[in-house]
Amino acid sequence: MLSALAALANCNTTDRTRRGYLRAEAEHAGAPRRPVIVIAGFGVTRLVDPETGRHVWGTAHAMWQRTYPDDLDLPLDAEGNIGRDRLVPRGWVGSRGPVNTGWQLSIALRKYGGYTLDENLYPFYYDWRLPARENARLLAARVEEIRLEHDGAQVDLVTHSAGALIASTYLKLEGGADDVARLVMVAPVQRGVIEAFRIFVRPERFIRRGFSPEMVATWPFITELLPENGRIFIDPSGAALPYDVWELATWTRFVPLDARHTAALARSLANARAFRDELRNTPMPLTPTVIAGDCVPTARRVLVRGDNTFVFYPGELTDAALRDVLFEPGDGTVPISSARGDAATMTLCDGHQGIAADPHVHRAILRALR
Repeated sequence: MLSALAALANCNTTDRTRRGYLRAEAEHAGAPRRPVIVIAGFGVTRLVDPETGRHVWGTAHAMWQRTYPDDLDLPLDAEGNIGRDRLVPRGWVGSRGPVNTGWQLSIALRKYGGYTLDENLYPFYYDWRLPARENARLLAARVEEIRLEHDGAQVDLVTHSAGALIASTYLKLEGGADDVARLVMVAPVQRGVIEAFRIFVRPERFIRRGFSPEMVATWPFITELLPENGRIFIDPSGAALPYDVWELATWTRFVPLDARHTAALARSLANARAFRDELRNTPMPLTPTVIAGDCVPTARRVLVRGDNTFVFYPGELTDAALRDVLFEPGDGTVPISSARGDAATMTLCDGHQGIAADPHVHRAILRALR
């Protein structure tokens, strides 16, 4: 009877118990083999105005305050060329709320992997508005600094979501192959996501702060996250519509922008398409560990209604016959086909944010790094 009760208890293991197991395992795992860099996804790094010292993004106050001397829009000239502003990346968004994945992964590595912040665990903070290639070059410089601190040792990279795009760019296009031993990608955006289109036509809102289409049109990184297969639109009958997300005409149909912002978007689309083609056609120099969610219906296409409104989520769909056309298994943000890319993938049932806090994922990360 007692053995039966013990077996039943083991079958009902909670996440809290699993974390206890991880702590116990960590006591016997030994020291980490290499320094690790954590690269989180879109919007997870705070942005600070260095002149005023105020956070423009990433704190509770920044979600309430709507007017700043220098806001999140990148500057545009009269011809729509996108410039750079003075905001600088500094710290993770925080431990609470939906955008805490960098913090979650870092805490897991410290608690269960024996890593120590700024000794062998390093966050890579970056300006998530800017192109992946620009941030990949900054990552290359950071890797070089860390390797010098560790007598030339290789580093490991752990990414979440869009952070995978920066890591892949560094490894494939910016000469990082010899400097990295392990790459772990959690919920990676490898083939793009519908969310990158959705954020234009149904802007994000964070308390009193919003991402307007004009603001987002100044962020080159958003266009780099668009679905690789641009033919994502269907009508209410399920028929494909002749719109391509990589063509400017599609955007002028659905997103009202002035001439400057339209010109900026046109340049970003052209640059992003060329960049994604180069990235796809360049072999990955090492075999990554890919971990992804596969039990949440996730948009792979967009239903365009007759009034030019859209369906992005299952709860918005009235015709159940279109469900399998519009959605595939994923984590609610990244469909499994995009997360997998061309790599073997460990799948589990979790959402896009929650996967970074999942003890199963933490154990898989540590196994890969060891």
